[in-house]
Amino acid sequence: MRSIYLLLYRLLYNELAWAYDAVSWAVSLGRWDAWRRAALPFVRGERVLEVGFGTGALLPVLQRGRRGVIGIEPSAAMQRIARQKLRRRGVTVPCVQGTGQKLPFCDTAFDTIVCAFPSSYILDPSTHQEFARCLRPGGRILIVEVVLADAGPLLSMLFHMVFPATEGAFEKLDNGVQRSGLAIEEHVVGQGAVRPVVIVVEAQGGQ
Repeated sequence: MRSIYLLLYRLLYNELAWAYDAVSWAVSLGRWDAWRRAALPFVRGERVLEVGFGTGALLPVLQRGRRGVIGIEPSAAMQRIARQKLRRRGVTVPCVQGTGQKLPFCDTAFDTIVCAFPSSYILDPSTHQEFARCLRPGGRILIVEVVLADAGPLLSMLFHMVFPATEGAFEKLDNGVQRSGLAIEEHVVGQGAVRPVVIVVEAQGGQ
């Protein structure tokens, strides 16, 4: 089952990138954008980096009232779709091709780094080392995921089919964060059986 999920994930970010928005809408029953936007109240500062921006839906929202918003995404197919979407909206956001494990930015470049529904890169210790390097003192990382708050067996089964957990994922995330000298806390927000959780990772020197 896990191998099938990984194959579908790879296709959705490459050959089937054109279907990403429709699939996301369908599996979330139309709540994908609202889940992503759960990060917005936690964003701090003017200089914001979105890692893994996908089709770019969050970038123009992050840019409102801010300077210095940048996106980075490894998929060339997602880059093309995001640029088309931003162009149609008359929005200009610098979009860089690259990964979270090797950010092409200088030290202390950002106030906030946003990762909405990140892939396995978020469990790589090198990712958190790069995040720590690129955050200013007191900056923060926002990781958006969803959790099953309360549900019966059928919804629980469907949830774990759509969002299969990696064994020991939170432990790996927590270890990677702590080894990078960062602090971590969770905020479950919203209503309903499936709710977004915003994981806030703080750099030293925070307010």
